[in-house]
Amino acid sequence: MSSNTLKTLVEKIDPTAIVKIEGPLNDFQAKEISNIIDGLIEKNFIHFIINFSKSNDVNSFGVSVLISIIKSIEKKHGKLLFSNINAHLDKKFMTMGLKGYVKIFDSDKDALASLVVDL
Repeated sequence: MSSNTLKTLVEKIDPTAIVKIEGPLNDFQAKEISNIIDGLIEKNFIHFIINFSKSNDVNSFGVSVLISIIKSIEKKHGKLLFSNINAHLDKKFMTMGLKGYVKIFDSDKDALASLVVDL
């Protein structure tokens, strides 16, 4: 049962939030990430890093939720970055076209550094 549970931890570094996920980003679990990010956008966070170090499963619904998140963040002129993805997710994101919209980094530190350089 725990393999179907999605846990999240949010680290806030204003105006950036790092959302660390543990578990699958599938079906109704994926909507939880969207709700978290929408709530943070309402609190004026604009840049987001989703850390996939403890998640290795994303289905098509999860990808559609990620696309929705990208659109929400772009409306605020923010950026969405991914960190710590494995080879399986990398291939899936490439196949589904996400890599054209989201930069991927080996670590949260590298992702944060890119935001500082881009700003």
